[in-house]
Amino acid sequence: MSGAEYHKRQEGGSTVFDVTPAPPKKFWLIVVLGGIGVLFGLSTISSEHLLGLIMLGGCGYAVFWAWTHDLRPAEHRSPSTFRVTPDAIESKGQTWKKADIHRLIVKNGITNNVRALPGVMVEVPTMTAAGAAHRMQVSLTANALEVEAGGKATVLAGGMDETTAFGLLTDVSRVLGLNVSG
Repeated sequence: MSGAEYHKRQEGGSTVFDVTPAPPKKFWLIVVLGGIGVLFGLSTISSEHLLGLIMLGGCGYAVFWAWTHDLRPAEHRSPSTFRVTPDAIESKGQTWKKADIHRLIVKNGITNNVRALPGVMVEVPTMTAAGAAHRMQVSLTANALEVEAGGKATVLAGGMDETTAFGLLTDVSRVLGLNVSG
């Protein structure tokens, strides 16, 4: 289970969507190796061994970074709220009229894969060997719902697993009266 979720509610003629992103994935390999390094640094600290202090500081920082760092783009890390009517989408002070919207997509913030409908994906290869396993784990909760209008894509909500993102895409499309068949 990813921890990402959304709730919708009616406010007048609008449907308001509140999206909570999944918590960040911990980089466990670095946490474990850094923890071992911290223990080694603690065991070698003495007045003659500067190496122990260096190990303690460096590995301690590595553990802190791996525990707190979120590889997902900023818009995937915090909750979001947006409003949809049958004629428009409103988010963060911007309004997109239905007639101006080219499409709604689910885009992964790590892999840049784009999906407009379930089962249809445009793959953009961006993975490298270093840290690829961790990046792939992070990418599982790095899906965002984006609105494309005027030649520009804007994130409405991010930090979701694929199931949550497609559920949100379907519900928003239904409010707008867009075709949601896949």
